[in-house]
Amino acid sequence: MLEFGRSVDAHTAEWYFWALWGTRSVAELTEPSFLRDVDFFRSVGEPAVVEYFVAMRETRAVRELTDPRVREMARSIGPDAAVEYFGSLWETKCVDELTGRTVLDFARSLGGETAKEYFLAIRETRDVASLTDLRVLLFAEREGPRIAEEYFRAIRETRAAQPLTGEAVRLFAESIGKPSALAYFRAVGSTRAIRELTDGALLEMAGVVRSIGSDAALDYFLAAADRSSRPSGEAPAAGAPKSLADGGVPVLTLLDIPTYLGYRIASLAAVTACFWSSLFVAVPLGSGGDPVPLELVGAVAGWAALLTASFFLVGKMAERSGEEFLNRRRRLLNEHGIRWHDCGTTDRRCPLCWRADHTHADGRFDYQRFCRCPAC
Repeated sequence: MLEFGRSVDAHTAEWYFWALWGTRSVAELTEPSFLRDVDFFRSVGEPAVVEYFVAMRETRAVRELTDPRVREMARSIGPDAAVEYFGSLWETKCVDELTGRTVLDFARSLGGETAKEYFLAIRETRDVASLTDLRVLLFAEREGPRIAEEYFRAIRETRAAQPLTGEAVRLFAESIGKPSALAYFRAVGSTRAIRELTDGALLEMAGVVRSIGSDAALDYFLAAADRSSRPSGEAPAAGAPKSLADGGVPVLTLLDIPTYLGYRIASLAAVTACFWSSLFVAVPLGSGGDPVPLELVGAVAGWAALLTASFFLVGKMAERSGEEFLNRRRRLLNEHGIRWHDCGTTDRRCPLCWRADHTHADGRFDYQRFCRCPAC
């Protein structure tokens, strides 16, 4: 024991004797196999060592905490995660659950950052039963460390362990694909809109979320979470989709065609500035700086012609850029299973996207030229 005290740093030795005094567990804390594991105390770092001995003294579960499997797991997940692990032990007092083989193997498989988020979620929520449920652990393992990290971070940020570990949320996350699941848990953690983002109506939209892709899914989740900040009687913001008079269900609008208006205005302004600055530098008008009316008229006519030509040229460039944007958007949506077609080339008899007065239901299926009607 004295050799162990000399082998570790003074701070570790101090906390070791403090735990020995507080727990009275002399047999366990002077076990030769425990005292020879000096590398453990050096590798996990001083903050984790403090939490380790505090956990011993607070829980009195010295035999469980001196188990070599516990030390090996703490060493494998790194100092930062080890701090949160030992902290969760003494804060929750759930020693049996957190030192069981299932949790130890699970934490070791996660890695450092993900394990840290997992034990932080336990510390913040104190809901050990939900977070050590075998179904939750298997879900996190299947989804992988990246999604598991965002998942446990969302639980920590919201402190809503039970809704987020429920079967409905887990099935939803599995069915929408990993990229969209990552976006979902990020939206939950950042907005903390648990009621809106775990609502049954939203969780039933897994097919739609899977088809629109992760980028659009993130916007979809943020829009759903935004309802939490708006009173029930408040009208939606300008430009937001309104309820349809024909009773149809509005779909998530994916078509946002850029007009490049800002670039077009900037281009014409740049042409004007270049023309007049070049003209005054190259050809001083008149004598003494006073412009001659005839020369001024010619300059204005030349500027107008150049501006007109630039206007049509920039317009063609913007139109071509818009077409390229649409082609790329259509290709991406087709890859996600959303079929686009030109409704103007149809017989205009589709009962879903054409109304009785032969006008197109653009509010439901984007625009007539780029319709996403599932029937035609």
